[in-house]
Amino acid sequence: MPSTSDTIGISIAVGTDKLHGKDCVDAILASLAAGYRSIDTAQAYGNEENIGEALRQSDIPRGEINVSTKISDGFCSNPSDTDRAYESALASIRRLGVSSVDLFLVHAPGTDDEARRATWQALERLVDEGFAKSIGVSNYGEKHLIELRAYARFWPPKVNQIELHPWCQQRNVVQFCRSQGIEVQAACALVRNRRSSDPGLHALATKYGKSTAQMLIRYSIQKGWTPVVKAGNPAHLRENANVHDFSIGIEDMCLMDTWDEGNRGAICESL
Repeated sequence: MPSTSDTIGISIAVGTDKLHGKDCVDAILASLAAGYRSIDTAQAYGNEENIGEALRQSDIPRGEINVSTKISDGFCSNPSDTDRAYESALASIRRLGVSSVDLFLVHAPGTDDEARRATWQALERLVDEGFAKSIGVSNYGEKHLIELRAYARFWPPKVNQIELHPWCQQRNVVQFCRSQGIEVQAACALVRNRRSSDPGLHALATKYGKSTAQMLIRYSIQKGWTPVVKAGNPAHLRENANVHDFSIGIEDMCLMDTWDEGNRGAICESL
């Protein structure tokens, strides 16, 4: 069974967006069988109950599986007050059927700074009461992180999960996160397969004898990002986990760095 933890301590997280019902349960069970131990979900995905069912069916001890979810109010906004956010977060934990989550993220900064603050404070309460081991953020820019630092009791956030791949490298945000000790997770690490026919990527995949997906995952790992990859096809899950038997050379990493297109290379709407 391949390991999904790199020698530098970076694991591969299984993304679950757009997976529901039996398909979601089966995908999570397949990912656990393939060696993955980090599961990423969100309220907005509408599948927390399915994730919980997979956890109950799995023979893997709960303590060996890292479960993370995200709070939002319609994805691009946040609950308007701390009590509402707290109850929303507890509902997620109940749907997952766990006593606590390993990581709870604010899914998006939204446009309301007071709602951002209230939601973060609700997550801090979860930590205080033992319902969350760690808390973090997602889709936060540098300005949102600086704002958070001014009032957070728990600083730094454990994670900032943002879109990251060779065509969208968000270097300023990544640099700020590193300066503050914030782990960076690479959402859309496989670019939702939209760049799979890129000639440059194909050339490197041929050179290393790997798939284009394996090249992108390995790129994330060597950049120090935790890649989040979609769970779906069991064969792809096994293939995507098999990225620890090679390294991309320095020159080729530098080449992939030159593919950055800034905001134009993003596939997710700017939040």
